[in-house]
Amino acid sequence: MIEIQHRAMPTPALTQYRTANPAATAADFDSTAFKAVKDAVKADLHQDQGGLCVYCEQHLKATEGQVEHIKPKAGANAHPHLCFDYHNYAHSCINNQTCGQRKGNGLLPIEPGPGCNQQWAIASSNGWVEPLPTLTRRQRHPVVQTRDMLGLNKDPNLVSERKKWFTQAVTVLKTAPDDLDQFLQSAPFRALIAASI
Repeated sequence: MIEIQHRAMPTPALTQYRTANPAATAADFDSTAFKAVKDAVKADLHQDQGGLCVYCEQHLKATEGQVEHIKPKAGANAHPHLCFDYHNYAHSCINNQTCGQRKGNGLLPIEPGPGCNQQWAIASSNGWVEPLPTLTRRQRHPVVQTRDMLGLNKDPNLVSERKKWFTQAVTVLKTAPDDLDQFLQSAPFRALIAASI
């Protein structure tokens, strides 16, 4: 998961929209009037996240995916007051098995942000995301729940890619440890890999 740190100054178009539309509701988020703002927000999030999906960390083009509400804007866990809050947004891929599509209107026990990867790692044998073995049963529960809500082990292609990149990172670490930082700068899964090795 990306340890996202949102920019201090939200997308100017979003600030302007909020000022001009103080009574906007969650229904307005998908309106035609908000589309250009949403596109600008997505571009900024893409930059904030280093071009990766916030949840699975696969490469994502700036024009792909969706603007994801970390805390949902609708449903039983709705936080409508955060619907137009830049700090509640993330750029997520669109995959029915994983990430924001799978999370739906659920509340994540572990949200993307500083330190979010401290409790799990990539299992080198199969590429799965697993809780750290040192965690207690109580500590493991939110890790497993978050992982499963996002389907991080659900898509075989995702798991295979994650294993491949993790194996490459381990090879770099063993053969040229001084090059690891440079390798991770362009690698998908970089936050999770860095937390795992």
